[in-house]
Amino acid sequence: MGTDKDVALFAECKWTNEKVDLGVLETLVERSSLFNYKKKHFYLFAKTGFTKGCVDKAAEMGNVTLIEYGEMLKA
Repeated sequence: MGTDKDVALFAECKWTNEKVDLGVLETLVERSSLFNYKKKHFYLFAKTGFTKGCVDKAAEMGNVTLIEYGEMLKA
């Protein structure tokens, strides 16, 4: 976390051969509710990508970043 005490980043990494589905994002958001921050950012890292449902929900929420393993190799 940075110096702003009202902002938090929550992240999860999945190293599986299946795409990460919407349930993983929903669980991360649900668990973040245990913490009282005004702004929350979510990052999901995946070995093989994300399902369409997960991608669509991330776009809808606007505060979610999805990163595939291949993207990390390019950086």
